[in-house]
Amino acid sequence: MQKTDHWPDVFRNMSIREQCRRLNRTGIAEMLAVPSASDTFTVGYAVQVKQLQALEIRRIGTGIAAHPNMNSQPAVGSLLQVRLERLAVRSLYTLGLDSGEILLMPARNEGYAVARVRPEPWRGDSRLTELYDSEISAAPFAIDKEMLPAGGPPMIGMDPEFLLVRLPDKRVVPASKYLDRKGEAGCDAVSRRGRTLFPVAELRPEPSPEPSSLLRHLWKAMAFASRRITDRSLIWQAGSMPQRGLPLGGHLHFSGVPLSPELLRVLDNYLALPVALLEDQRTQIRRPRYGTLGDFRRKSHGGFEYRTLPSFLVSPLLAKGVIGFAYLIARHYKELLQRPLQEDDMHEAFYKGDKPTLYQALPPLLKDIESLSSYDEYREYTDPFIRCLRGRAVWDENRDIRPLWGLPYSP
Repeated sequence: MQKTDHWPDVFRNMSIREQCRRLNRTGIAEMLAVPSASDTFTVGYAVQVKQLQALEIRRIGTGIAAHPNMNSQPAVGSLLQVRLERLAVRSLYTLGLDSGEILLMPARNEGYAVARVRPEPWRGDSRLTELYDSEISAAPFAIDKEMLPAGGPPMIGMDPEFLLVRLPDKRVVPASKYLDRKGEAGCDAVSRRGRTLFPVAELRPEPSPEPSSLLRHLWKAMAFASRRITDRSLIWQAGSMPQRGLPLGGHLHFSGVPLSPELLRVLDNYLALPVALLEDQRTQIRRPRYGTLGDFRRKSHGGFEYRTLPSFLVSPLLAKGVIGFAYLIARHYKELLQRPLQEDDMHEAFYKGDKPTLYQALPPLLKDIESLSSYDEYREYTDPFIRCLRGRAVWDENRDIRPLWGLPYSP
């Protein structure tokens, strides 16, 4: 079982083929196995990344005809800068690296592809050594650091989604028919063929430093949605993808705990992997476009959003388990050292939905969680969830979630 290690050494032990496979599983285009891929195009971008942020995005010329502006950078805040930074960060994270250089080249069809990976580009380069030794906050593309309450506990929030479905034809009724775009219960946008639609309902309960109040806020937001959605004949569905083409998320919001690659890896291994074992097998098709490992987004108000999980509104038991695990991880992530998803067979199993393989990793993960000093404080949230995991339960995405949550419905 893979534990935390010196990540550049772990990366060096990967073959080029394994690197390509890991990137492809995550939906990232690559040219690593193409001979002299970096010489195929005249212009590319070398992105220096440290701790999930770009230190520098440098336009470089390759091949015979170098571009006259080869050393220029994309404008800060431009769409190109955002796309290049996001792709470089995702690529390094997928390969198990915290820092390094990603060379991005125009892909064959559109977008950019990974052409080269250098885990320690500063070696023998005084300019890059100075760049990587500098404070991240001084980097040209840095985003404000997370706002951390002085001495306070981590704050956790969420925005889980659900669908409104009319039976028997399983037609999705847009949530915008009943809910506003903003507020504790609103609707979320989806782009389809150039049109922006709002079919998905989203709950946005007030964050909290402890699970009982967060659950109360979640139920309050759900009750508000129930009052606004007056058609009781519509069923509410949650999970990964209860209706084809409409994947649902169960994003968790963290503040008071600094975002880092290690925290994301703990969330992947100790939360996303267990939740994947409970998923309906049919919903694996949402990956790799949605629900990829280490998916995050910084929030303008501080903190970050962990975006890998599906909607855990499937049942109160699942929601309580996710919340309990999230608080334990926020408090103790430095003590949680197992990294099964670093192993290629486990990484592949996650994206393929190969549960027999993933179950092999579960016992030591649960043992670590149950051994934490704070575990007894969260036992009422986590014990039922863990029993479901050990019993190999699977959720049903076809059912109406309202009866489980005690909400009014038409039988």
